Amino acid sequence: MKNNFIVVNFFRVTDPYSGGSEVSYNFFKNIPSKNKILFQYSDIKKKYKNVRSIFINNSKISKILNLFKLASEIKNYCKNKKKIVIIIEGASWAGYTYLLYKLLKNDLIDAKFIYHSQNIEYYIRKNKENFFITYLTKYFENFIANNFDIFTCTSKEETKIVRKIYGVKSYVLSNGLRLPKNIKKLKPIKKKYEYIFFGGNVEYYPNYDALKILVKDIMPKINKQNPSIKLIVSGNKFLPFHENFLINAGFVTKNKFLQYLKGASLFVNPMQITFGVQTKTLHALALGKTIITTSEGAAGVKINSNFKNVFICIDNDEFSKKILLKLKSKKINKKVSEYYSKLYSMKNIVNKFFTQHNLLN
Repeated sequence: MKNNFIVVNFFRVTDPYSGGSEVSYNFFKNIPSKNKILFQYSDIKKKYKNVRSIFINNSKISKILNLFKLASEIKNYCKNKKKIVIIIEGASWAGYTYLLYKLLKNDLIDAKFIYHSQNIEYYIRKNKENFFITYLTKYFENFIANNFDIFTCTSKEETKIVRKIYGVKSYVLSNGLRLPKNIKKLKPIKKKYEYIFFGGNVEYYPNYDALKILVKDIMPKINKQNPSIKLIVSGNKFLPFHENFLINAGFVTKNKFLQYLKGASLFVNPMQITFGVQTKTLHALALGKTIITTSEGAAGVKINSNFKNVFICIDNDEFSKKILLKLKSKKINKKVSEYYSKLYSMKNIVNKFFTQHNLLN
């Protein structure tokens, strides 16, 4: 008898609109089993194969109030089923995971629980939230780490941090990609001006912090030397900045995102606060872009030193100078990388993880 897989998301991941939603949905679709279903909160009344959506207003209170309904639907689905594996996606507040576990565990005693984290949430909250939310997050994440059967991290560096903070062994399940088959033929978006590109929803504080650094410090230095360079940003309906060099591409489809990335002179990612492998950096690597980033922006990424197209800067001055230097290069981009496309293929990553943990029996 094979396992029955239940994946749970506290936000909509169908029709992905962010790095987190893309990772979560691609993870689910690449689980190598027919016995799988995705439960999600959703703000769109649309049906998808093997997906059950609970329509809610996208607010914290609504998510908490609907946990009983979510738990009830999961338990009803599990009736008369054995060998249940519940995978809860961690790209959301750890408190939801903690409460849902409490609602499920007594009725699903034999179920295996896996926490699929995309970052160490306590570290993210520590830089944004008040003391109370930060304390609660650490408490919930510690409970999850010590009570779930498997706690995943996106890199070996993160597993060391989890061991240090929570005293448990965690396992690497890297973020990955699912590139379109026509990626080599996808036409880049070209403008009348040169542009550098950054992607990310600013509601996620590390993205906001990185964009603020770009807008307030790095881009003004660049424009002094090259006034025609623009910064295009995707992943947001509105941006909290209004500088003339800043262009908001808005929420875009996956193909449109890749077209912007292809058409950019450079991909930039000056993140200062982050844990978890950045999918935007993975996409840039796969497309062969020249990347200007920080050690945090490249955290957990296996960089092939033979390609010579990733430049890690230690401060904003170096970041600005490196952008200006590379913009003057005659050939700054490479072809679509078969190496990175294979290395970070979500299908390969998920298959390897499920095999290593004997989850397919």
